[in-house]
Amino acid sequence: MKLVNSTPSAFGRKVAIALKEKNIAFEMIMDVPWNDRTIVPQHSPLQQLPILVTDEGENIYDSMYILEWLERRHPEPALLPKDVDGALAVKRLQLLSERLMEVIVLVVFEEQREHPSAAWTERQRRKLGGGIAEVARLVGTRVPAAGEPITYADIATASALTWFDFMLSNGLFAQVPEARWRQQYPNLVAYVDALEARPSFAGTRPVMFQVDLPAVVH
Repeated sequence: MKLVNSTPSAFGRKVAIALKEKNIAFEMIMDVPWNDRTIVPQHSPLQQLPILVTDEGENIYDSMYILEWLERRHPEPALLPKDVDGALAVKRLQLLSERLMEVIVLVVFEEQREHPSAAWTERQRRKLGGGIAEVARLVGTRVPAAGEPITYADIATASALTWFDFMLSNGLFAQVPEARWRQQYPNLVAYVDALEARPSFAGTRPVMFQVDLPAVVH
């Protein structure tokens, strides 16, 4: 299979981690969706990354659907509990982390506008603050041991939170202190750092590409 991705994408990183955790061989194809030569429109009607291209040439798009597809088509090792309560708990934390990632994308683009809306940004900041606090509550004191089975919630949560670190280190959304989760939630630091030590996480960390965001926004 082929995974069409971009180097800084947390959405694509989730899929790459899941593929590695399931021991599925794949080829990574890096793309910049704003470039004139992007191949994204050839594979996704939404023209968004990531995209998983199967061995049969089928295009699977949207990261949440890709993960669902992987679990159905490649159920072992499982990244979703078999019992209803366990699966729903995983889905809730996964969804929360996914939505936080989407909020951050919107905040980054809003900050690049010539006249960003302070009121709109404040609303997104409230979402981030409340969302990260709820993630911390749901994670609790869990620290995954090396080799311990993990879930899609673990993948999504660590991908989201480390993406905030990545964005901050690259000078994005500097005016959003809520994204500085490491200073507020030591339980999340222990949880995320344990996950980041796994080979599937260590080998998929985001890398910034060169793009003129203000030009993209305008």
